[in-house]
Amino acid sequence: MRIALAAVLVLALDVELTGQSAPTTGRSTTAAASSRPSGRRGRATAGTADEREVRTRVFRQENPDVAAVVKLAAKAPRLPAPTDLIIRVRTADELYEANRTCRRGTTILLEEGLYELPRTVVIRTDGVCLRGASGDREKVILDRQGGSEGVMLAGADDVLVADLTIRNCARMGVDVKGESDTQRTRIYNVKFHNIFVRAVKGTHPAGRSTHPPDQGDNSNLPDAQFFRTRPTGGSIRYCLFVNDHRKTNPRDGFGGNYVGGIDMMGLKNWTISDNVFVGIRGRTGGGRGAIFVWVHSEDVTVERNIIVNCDNGICFGNPSGAALHMTRGVARNNFIVAGVRRAFEIVRTRDTRVDHNTVYDPMGTSALAVHFFQGAEGDQFRNNIVHGRANLQKGVVSASNFIGDCAGWFVDPAGGDLHLTPAARAAFGAARPLADLTEDFDRRRRKAAPDLGAAEYADDPADRRSGP
Repeated sequence: MRIALAAVLVLALDVELTGQSAPTTGRSTTAAASSRPSGRRGRATAGTADEREVRTRVFRQENPDVAAVVKLAAKAPRLPAPTDLIIRVRTADELYEANRTCRRGTTILLEEGLYELPRTVVIRTDGVCLRGASGDREKVILDRQGGSEGVMLAGADDVLVADLTIRNCARMGVDVKGESDTQRTRIYNVKFHNIFVRAVKGTHPAGRSTHPPDQGDNSNLPDAQFFRTRPTGGSIRYCLFVNDHRKTNPRDGFGGNYVGGIDMMGLKNWTISDNVFVGIRGRTGGGRGAIFVWVHSEDVTVERNIIVNCDNGICFGNPSGAALHMTRGVARNNFIVAGVRRAFEIVRTRDTRVDHNTVYDPMGTSALAVHFFQGAEGDQFRNNIVHGRANLQKGVVSASNFIGDCAGWFVDPAGGDLHLTPAARAAFGAARPLADLTEDFDRRRRKAAPDLGAAEYADDPADRRSGP
């Protein structure tokens, strides 16, 4: 009965979105979907008393067991041991001195311990690796003690920050200064804890603009220089982003909602993968995306991330600023348990693909979990599972999605585990094979007739993870 009801619901949703009937299997195979007017970042306040009660419950919910969520994600493979130009440090003073005197290609190895930082660690030397010596990110802690940024990369190429924790920053955990021509940044196996503006911020090449470089499309550089000096070839992988509670400070210019996980601008050829985000939330529910990429970004891949109890999930673009925010973006094989706003917000994009993701909106099937709007030329939305609603702008290619009531389909939605249960049989073998997406969330090879969503169904939980 559940499958039949879900199929009817998807049929109704597809009529609403496309004006055409969907097949009775519960899959959406139509070519486009129509848009409705949208607010800047908000979700309309629920109308009925029951809907308001659900929204209040979701707003107030506590974080799940973070350690249990982390176990669902791939474990970071150990980095190769450094071979030369190594400086070992044991105190904050030694860290500052090593950073001041190091040469290109130096590895600064931090021994286990707490490093209380009175000021930002500003890296200006190419090829520096700032690493915890043991490889255990929980045992090397850079504590900014409420100060501004933890680590800043200013004009330094090929920097690696890895195997440590950055916590208690008033503004940024890692600040990548795009206006300083900072290239090929790697952030690996880092825990960002209680950072209430942005855990990772990347600005764009603004030149000598009268406005800060994190305020949208204000670059006064010629296009050729902008695209030559933009942050290129970087990655953020195997990291944990967690805030223990909602932001409480209302004096941030946005009523306490100026908070996010990753906020990057002007990117080219970046990968954001295998990360976990928990509790990235604003004071009144208007926190920015756990992953937010915008302002003329191109060829950015976001895959195999887990996002739980965050106000917004994956946001490509912004309903303000640049006319085009993302070209050839890819979001695939992600688990997202939505907060009080969106799981996906795709805005002012081109040739962007959202494929094989699993979305669970705890506010139910009336909640708008996925939204494409303000331009979506060439965008595609394929092989996804959405417990909730989707609003896809006209022009978005929508194929083989299940959108509607998926109650009982997932192992533990509240805990971020969106692996499929036997009740999800409508998703089994229902996806269209995609030539460039042959592995699932667990890095298992997809079947010839793939399942919908991020992860292929496995009878034995031990079979779910075959990757690192």
